[in-house]
Amino acid sequence: MKKYSIGEVSGRIGLSPDTLRFYEKKGIIHPEKKKNGYRTYTYDDILKLLKIRFYRRLDFSIEDIEQILYKSSFSSHRNLVRKKIKEEKQMAEKHRQALLYLNQLQKLYENVERSLNRFDLRPLPLSYMMTDNYLINDLEISDLCCPYQEYRLAENCAQQTGEYVLFSEDKASAMKLNQRLKNTPTLYHEKCIYTISELKSPVSIPLEILKAEEWAKKQGFPLFGTAYSSCILNCISDDQKKESIHYTELYLPIKA
Repeated sequence: MKKYSIGEVSGRIGLSPDTLRFYEKKGIIHPEKKKNGYRTYTYDDILKLLKIRFYRRLDFSIEDIEQILYKSSFSSHRNLVRKKIKEEKQMAEKHRQALLYLNQLQKLYENVERSLNRFDLRPLPLSYMMTDNYLINDLEISDLCCPYQEYRLAENCAQQTGEYVLFSEDKASAMKLNQRLKNTPTLYHEKCIYTISELKSPVSIPLEILKAEEWAKKQGFPLFGTAYSSCILNCISDDQKKESIHYTELYLPIKA
């Protein structure tokens, strides 16, 4: 039977000598060692290495590959594959959601550039009002929820009257959680005065509310008398002071 050196095997199947030695150390390939220390491989070894490379391409663990090559019956081999398919589907869904949220972050940066210290009209997106901490933890969405403060507009002042933890409907849809949240109250306004402010503190919003209220009056927009704000991004200033900056979005609902 023809024997192959480690260099020949490496060149033939595209695995480095170090990788071949690693697989040998892990016990999933067993080349013959000569007295001079050189390893030799059979054609059967090469077939096993090709299978190892194939299953590694499918992200099977070394332990699973050893199970497949040496310890699996037909049925157990098939069950390992079924298990792997389930894991890959879960991972694909996780990556799909991650890409969705990364794209949302990209849009957030663009929105800050577009709306900073400018006023326009847009809806307050439909969101679930998450009052149940147990449900938040059960759904594992605490990092995807956003706290919003509610303010009541009065004569030349804005007073905070409440705080909500909101989970946007589009995120719920992406995670296929709408059915679980069907009995959860929602918050939505079709048309609002909208702006983003650059603040040194996330709680210094009343003055910004009054600015938005004054702009609404000049445009002739009747307001509901409430406002909602949330700090959407924190960073450090580009100047030498390196002060904290809080980008805070503000919604003032307009009467129909």
